[in-house]
Amino acid sequence: MKKELQSILVVLILFLGSNLAAQTSYKVHSHNDYAQELPFWFAYANGAASIEADVFLKDNTLYVTHAEAEIVEGRTFQALYLDRLQKLQESGNLKDVQVLIDFKSEAYATLERLVEVLEDYPQLLKTDKVRFVISGNRPKPADYGKYPNFIWFDHQNLDELDHIDLNKVALVSTSFKNYSVWNGYGRMTAPDLKTVEAAINKAKSVGKPFRFWASPDTKTAWARLARLGVDYINTDRPALAQEYLTNLEANSYTRESPNPVYRPKYGYASEAKPTNVILMIGDGNGLAQITAAMVANQGNLTLTEIKDIGLVKTASHDDLITDSAAGATAMATGVKTNNRAIGVDADGNGLANLVDAVSAEGFNTAIVTTDAIYGATPSSFFAHRVERDDTEGLVADLNSSGLDLFISGGQNQETAIQQKFKTQSLESFETLQGPTAIYLGSNKVPSISSGRGSIFPEAVKKSLEALRAKEQPFFLMVEGAQIDNGGHSNNVGDIVEELLDFDRAIAEALEFADTHGNTLVVITADHETSGFGIVGGDMKEGRVQGDFLTVDHTGIMVPLFAYGPKSQNFRGVYENTDIHHKILGALGIAAENGK
Repeated sequence: MKKELQSILVVLILFLGSNLAAQTSYKVHSHNDYAQELPFWFAYANGAASIEADVFLKDNTLYVTHAEAEIVEGRTFQALYLDRLQKLQESGNLKDVQVLIDFKSEAYATLERLVEVLEDYPQLLKTDKVRFVISGNRPKPADYGKYPNFIWFDHQNLDELDHIDLNKVALVSTSFKNYSVWNGYGRMTAPDLKTVEAAINKAKSVGKPFRFWASPDTKTAWARLARLGVDYINTDRPALAQEYLTNLEANSYTRESPNPVYRPKYGYASEAKPTNVILMIGDGNGLAQITAAMVANQGNLTLTEIKDIGLVKTASHDDLITDSAAGATAMATGVKTNNRAIGVDADGNGLANLVDAVSAEGFNTAIVTTDAIYGATPSSFFAHRVERDDTEGLVADLNSSGLDLFISGGQNQETAIQQKFKTQSLESFETLQGPTAIYLGSNKVPSISSGRGSIFPEAVKKSLEALRAKEQPFFLMVEGAQIDNGGHSNNVGDIVEELLDFDRAIAEALEFADTHGNTLVVITADHETSGFGIVGGDMKEGRVQGDFLTVDHTGIMVPLFAYGPKSQNFRGVYENTDIHHKILGALGIAAENGK
């Protein structure tokens, strides 16, 4: 029964690891592989390019062990490694792999016995997919050439490379501790880095792959050593290292040139009552996302020019982790609700939202989003449904709402929406003549990576011009919806580019506020997505490296930035529901819900 379970586990590991192994350009060396719960299988299935087995010769048997005193009967090199390799070869599933055999017993006798054992596996000796490399106690370099062509060596003296025969050398390795005391956290000191780089370059100058042993075994170290050119990354955690290095380039992003940044003028009177409000929501946009975009933009964003800053708690009524529906509903109505609910309380009762409240005071209202108009965030400002996927109900509520203008995706619902809203193109749109719909996509608006271009900030600019021309106060909600998509897909490039596009829209809002005055601009997020973190990069190069906790939302607080009259009221730490009350308070309008 135990053998059957082990076989099933091996098959599962091979299945799960096959795609992972095929994607990476960095090579992992499974150090002390025999100490893994499943020697060979675990490292091999997870894509390790090099697998190490300590071997000790006793009574003419090659035991896999670190020392003679630790020998366990049955744990032989044949049983743990060669038999498994042969089964893969016979089944046609053998992948390229280096088997590093670290001799712990005397070199010559152990190697003589190894040659005899390997000759019992002729299929493995004929294939070019397996390379057997001798490490640890090795013969003298002058004797390397005396052994069969299926025997290779791990040479461990950098000072000998210019005067020994390297034809039988498969790789060069040395102890990392000879060059640095770095523990794998933070960064190496400049002198240590110079010494480490010199060692790597010396080995690679003779055209041989290079490995450090005794190197730090952390994510930071794996990435740093890989990018310095170490060919085999030494680790006792091959699965985690392989996965991390496989995603290393995908989790890094470099921007060729920075976006220009708008620097606000701060010419407003802080205590004045604003006439207009622009609420801007970056879906899934946390502090790390903002930092990533700032680094990629070589240290500057329009957003980070804003001085009045708060932190917003995002939990929904029924969960610490909110979704967009509950998060946006809290901001739109001032009341916490259940996840998936739109514009209703936890019992399903309809709630007045910001569009309702300001429309009753004679405001024009508009939404610009890169989502469909029936997406969770925009819907929270006009609809009242217990289920965010009730598209038919959301569209019905849109037609009965006080909304005057929207620019978004969602053209696939145009027929139903035409009951109230007249469709117009963005190119021809100049003045607001009755309820108007402008579509930028059938469902969601195309992403930046799909060629959206600058249409989002252009849409914000045109909506502001049209609202101003009405000579009435207005409320505009702007959503950068697809920062969230980059978080869900764990794609650093998408996060950065979507946020930089959102930052261009922010620049349009701030420039409008500076030009026309009396406009409060509030910029925040409904939640953070992915548990994104910054683990490396270079601000001068516009390069950022991230890592992710999840593909889902998190409960991390999100930042809020406010600009214009009453912006000082948005400082501090508070619930997302307070955004609704603070906006209405700034306008001098009594809130119908909550406080």
